[in-house]
Parts: sequence; C-alpha cells; structure tokens
Amino acid sequence: MAKEPPAEAILTGDKVIILDKEASNRIFNKGWYGQIVRDKLELALVEALFLMQKGTIVIKSQKGRLMDLKRFIKEATKVDPRFYTRYTVYADIRKRGYITKTALKYGADFRVYERGTTPGQEHAKWVLFAVHETEIFDWRKFAAMMRVAHSVRKKLLIGIVDDEGDVTYYEVRWTRP
Repeated sequence: MAKEPPAEAILTGDKVIILDKEASNRIFNKGWYGQIVRDKLELALVEALFLMQKGTIVIKSQKGRLMDLKRFIKEATKVDPRFYTRYTVYADIRKRGYITKTALKYGADFRVYERGTTPGQEHAKWVLFAVHETEIFDWRKFAAMMRVAHSVRKKLLIGIVDDEGDVTYYEVRWTRP
C-alpha cells in the first residue's frame, strides 16, 4: 500500500490548520490528533511538529511559503517560550503509545489517555505538566498542579526534561494516612 502524501497545513498564530477535509479526517481518525472544527483539523503546535517530523504534514506560512523544521520551531517558540520542553514531553509520551491531547482548559499542558482508550468515549487518566529540570519548582506550583489534577479527577503526571532531552515521569497521587 502506497503511503499517503503529506497533507498541507498552515501556521496561524498558536495553531496549525489543515484545510483539506479528507486529510483532516484521516489524520484525526488515525491518531486522535487535534480537533475537527468546521471540517478543518486544528492542531496544537506540538502536535504539528510531531506530525511534520513523521512526514504526515508539511507546514506553510500564512504567505504560502513552505517551512522547514528549524523555521517552524523558531516561530513556535515565539508563540510559546516553553515550546521545547512541552514538545519534548509530548513527543516522548506519544512515542510510548499514549494518546495525548492539550489540556489548557484544565490549566495543565496535556491530558493523557491510557493505551487503547478512545478520547471522547473514555476520560483521560492523567493531567501532564512538562517541566525542564532547570525550572524553579516551588511548593506553591506543585500544590497548584495537585489541585488541578484533583479538581478534574485525574492523576497528576509530571514529565521532567533533562539537558540531554530525556524525560522522566513522576506520577503523584493523594493519599490518606
């Protein structure tokens, strides 16, 4: 079976949009990437880079110029200064087989679904925060993360990126003594 040609996508601010309805549905249904809005697939920047690196999409600027990886990363970092850390965690957990969606409405970086589950039919198991090992991490920030996870009835997962780009995960749960 021949591989599908990469779908064309356009960078628009903090999203990447695939206009072609057929390509949008194919990419969404194959890996639960992004969200379909009026027959267009809207991807978060981290999802777009992941799909770009897989050869699933090519990304153009709003002026129609094809973007290479370096240019896209530069533009994404202008929009999101934490892009590198967030992308590193996103790509790592996706490669491990977990469906991962953005979780900005929850106040977290990502929602992570257990392997084999279907977003929309089942709930995410974790809220995931991406943190670089050099970030200042105080108890207030940690408590806020715990409150977010607890309020949406999810387990807290923290992905810490080291200077080599490796990710270590810590699952944190409430316990009653």
